[in-house]
Amino acid sequence: MSIADAIRKRGFRRWHERQLIEGHLWLVTGFLAMIMMAIALETVEFRSGPRGFFTLAAVAVGGGALCLFAWKRFTSQLFRAEYLSERAVCPGCGAYARFALGAVRDAPETPAGVSLEVRCRRCEQAWTIE
Repeated sequence: MSIADAIRKRGFRRWHERQLIEGHLWLVTGFLAMIMMAIALETVEFRSGPRGFFTLAAVAVGGGALCLFAWKRFTSQLFRAEYLSERAVCPGCGAYARFALGAVRDAPETPAGVSLEVRCRRCEQAWTIE
């Protein structure tokens, strides 16, 4: 689901909260993968034969890859949520996240990847969140 669709469906505050929850779930996943990797490396026995060694080495490599992937997802989700939440304040009246979403454009040059045209529900001021 795109950012605009999620904001239209849930509202900005719930979208932001969900991004924080999902980001922290990725952090927990990465932490558990790091523990899995450490356990696999700790239990490797060179005397048990090549099959056991390669199995535990594959588990360790998989855990390390999952840990790196989860860290990347965690940081990108948190950065995008923080970036958009800093710009969700009405410049006219200062209301936070009380806006109606208008046009949405893809903007790969912006950190969020989208440009959202919004209008404040309180004072009708329009601005662009990029």
